Amino acid sequence: MNEEELTKIFESFSRGTVGTKAYTEGVGLGLYIARRFVEMHRGRAWAESEGRNKGSTFYIELPMM
Repeated sequence: MNEEELTKIFESFSRGTVGTKAYTEGVGLGLYIARRFVEMHRGRAWAESEGRNKGSTFYIELPMM
């Protein structure tokens, strides 16, 4: 993913792209809901990528109670 996609990936109704075509499956709520659920538990979720076609890493951090 490029930097712009990383900033939007956790927004509601956000969908990625494949090449020059918009990725059309789904409604773009999965990562939004996952991040909200993690935040409700006082955690955080984020993604990192070295660039398009290089893969991405998703992280979830939750506090130990």
